[in-house]
Amino acid sequence: MSSILDSIAVNREPVLLGNIHALADASDRTVLVLRHAIRESLRAGSVDPDLTPEGVDQAKRCGRLLSGLGNDVSFAASPRTRTRRTAQCMMEGGGFPKHDVRDCPELGDLTIFARPVDFEAMLRNHNTEPVMRAYYSTGRAEGLKDMRPFAEELLTFLTGTPFPASRTVIVSHDVLAMSILSALGVRSFTIEDWCGYLHGILLTRGPNGIWTAAYAVPEYDAGKKHRLFV
Repeated sequence: MSSILDSIAVNREPVLLGNIHALADASDRTVLVLRHAIRESLRAGSVDPDLTPEGVDQAKRCGRLLSGLGNDVSFAASPRTRTRRTAQCMMEGGGFPKHDVRDCPELGDLTIFARPVDFEAMLRNHNTEPVMRAYYSTGRAEGLKDMRPFAEELLTFLTGTPFPASRTVIVSHDVLAMSILSALGVRSFTIEDWCGYLHGILLTRGPNGIWTAAYAVPEYDAGKKHRLFV
């Protein structure tokens, strides 16, 4: 049986956020999934931290980079404070019409776990790094969905959902973007090369109905942007 991973074309050159509008103009559907902006430390004890002041400024700058997308844009976010705040700040920074940020639990940080209790156990046991190291290097880890079927699940949602605008910006989490990009072969990540803040995946559908995937970045330096697991 053919996989959705085999039906998507791949662009291995990083795409700058400021240039996405040109690709969107040549496409009939555009879906951009970005990691949230810089958040407060998870080590403070909350699994749902807010953005730092730097993160707020970062999200507003990202919105300005995306302002060329025009007004036919909808914003969505996973049900976390840091993702929803990022989307709101992007809308403000880019001068987009004020709309509600659509709730998008299908792209939440719990979706990679086979069971929600596995997420709780990972935090309780303080073993996030070894679990994610295994996942990055092999595509599988205890308690997580295997990378390839997980990417298929995400792509089926992203390409099959009738979003209300022709251009959709979704704020989600690093491991989701990384799983899609790695499974498609757009870019391979290591545990030392974590998907950066406001990095993500750009999906565009051409007039021929074929989707193309690319790695979307705020700037061409797409390397390590921050310390891991902070």
